[in-house]
Amino acid sequence: MGRQYGSATVVSYSEGQIILGAGHFDMPMIRLAQARSRRESRQPWPTHLQSILASHGAWLSMDLSELHEWNQGLFGLDGGTIAINHSVSDTVTILPVEIRPGGGSLIFRDVEKTGGILLLHLIRAHKSHACVQLVFQNCARQFACYDPMTDMTLVGLVPDDEKPDGWIAVRLHGNPWQIANSDACRGTRAPILKREWHAGEHDTVILRLPA
Repeated sequence: MGRQYGSATVVSYSEGQIILGAGHFDMPMIRLAQARSRRESRQPWPTHLQSILASHGAWLSMDLSELHEWNQGLFGLDGGTIAINHSVSDTVTILPVEIRPGGGSLIFRDVEKTGGILLLHLIRAHKSHACVQLVFQNCARQFACYDPMTDMTLVGLVPDDEKPDGWIAVRLHGNPWQIANSDACRGTRAPILKREWHAGEHDTVILRLPA
């Protein structure tokens, strides 16, 4: 079952999941889709726990402040694009994103540069998937640290630190970029495994998560 909004966007529903097809989507459109899903479902899901899947051709754009109700809710990426704009906030938002076989892109737009933190947990539940791009706009450099004790990689956040270097930190299992070089950190912290990327044109850093 699906519904078309205008002439270029398509939404469908499956077992409590909202699937975004081709087109551009924003938060008001997501809320309309959720309202329809609740009306037609025998067992409505709580709004903040309802899975939102960006499939091939979908572009989902949101402000950080609009994600507060989804704190620890789930988004899925299966060939689409999720763009998150920084906004003024005093809240830490936790957002799991499951990577499906189609891969896709996550874009982080740093505009306000004041307040608000997003902690994004990338879940790679499938053994193989298409390439995933992490795009950091208005960013001169980005780094990732690998912690062999937990087998976790952190982008934009040094292990044991409470706050990221900017407004966004990404966590994922494993060592996808094969980080092996140690780097001395400030204070008395022991050297950590760290890798840096520098911006290309337009002050943008792109990290490609291999399949």
